[in-house]
Amino acid sequence: MSDRIIRFGGSNIGNINSVNQLKAFLNQSAGRKLIVVSAIPELLDWIEKSLGQIFQQQLSSDELILKINLFFTDRVGKQPSLSFLHLADQLVNLLKGIALIGDYSAALKDQVISYSEKLSVEILLAQWNLSGDEISILRPEEIELKATSDYGSATFLSVNIDKISALPEEIFLIPGTYGITKNAKIVRSGKSAADYTAAALTAFLGNEKLELWGLDNIFQKADPLIVTNPPVIERLTYSEASELAYFDHYSFHPRTVEPLEHLHIPIQVLNTSTKNGKIDTIINTETFVDEKIVKSVACSDDISLLKLDGPGVGLKPGILAKVTNCLNDAGINIKSVITSQISINFILEKTQETKLCV
Repeated sequence: MSDRIIRFGGSNIGNINSVNQLKAFLNQSAGRKLIVVSAIPELLDWIEKSLGQIFQQQLSSDELILKINLFFTDRVGKQPSLSFLHLADQLVNLLKGIALIGDYSAALKDQVISYSEKLSVEILLAQWNLSGDEISILRPEEIELKATSDYGSATFLSVNIDKISALPEEIFLIPGTYGITKNAKIVRSGKSAADYTAAALTAFLGNEKLELWGLDNIFQKADPLIVTNPPVIERLTYSEASELAYFDHYSFHPRTVEPLEHLHIPIQVLNTSTKNGKIDTIINTETFVDEKIVKSVACSDDISLLKLDGPGVGLKPGILAKVTNCLNDAGINIKSVITSQISINFILEKTQETKLCV
């Protein structure tokens, strides 16, 4: 019997109804279930904010521990577990160490942010076990989930299938979005990339499908902030889903389709309000023409424009490479480039860095 891979969104942690519906859904089948869990959004944001402000504020260990523990008690209704407290101590020590050193590398940043998933999984484990159902945590290190050393945007390379096959047919929670490099360092595949992690595991194990336990923002035919109650999109191709994922009102990681497309493994977006796992959207290779042709209309204002003009722009060799390397070094994402003989126009992600650059 094949394993089942389910991605569980961090925003559902603390939602007892969603957790219970997932339990009921999983109880309908036997076999091993691997639940890849993304970070609680508020916890991830808090850790990223703390890292960004670490050199501008005096750190108090007690205040940091209190803040981290609140994420647990608010969602579980009891005092943090020993394993959660141990992780919280590790995170606080890392933050204080960085503050003392006065600097941190991309590798250390990934290590710090990975605690958002590690802590979130501990919270989900405690909430799950409240009903007496015992499950376990399975960390990427334990199954040798290997990834490239592109810190912050790693690509998964392999997993130790033998170690997974040796596991009992039970439920395991896996902290999403990170793996390990060949030097055993933690490396993250991106923000909110548990979808991609689950997809990579699905491909490595040769599963028949990837199941996403809901999306914070489901695939709809229009932006719900603009159009009231737009219909759900029931069928998408891999390319259509990836394209829509670049817009803010979809909470689907664009790289999710990457490991699955060439293997023709479908993705099912499940409705979290039903214990039967009602499918909202199916994503696969099958082209489906909607009755109204256009499946969805999406837009984004998350852009900044950088325009380079000059009569020699089209003649000077390597100018585009120099500019893109500069933007890359600054951590600025290029969404598109439009060129002519006298102008290079960059469409960039709107961040503080791009504002300063422009």
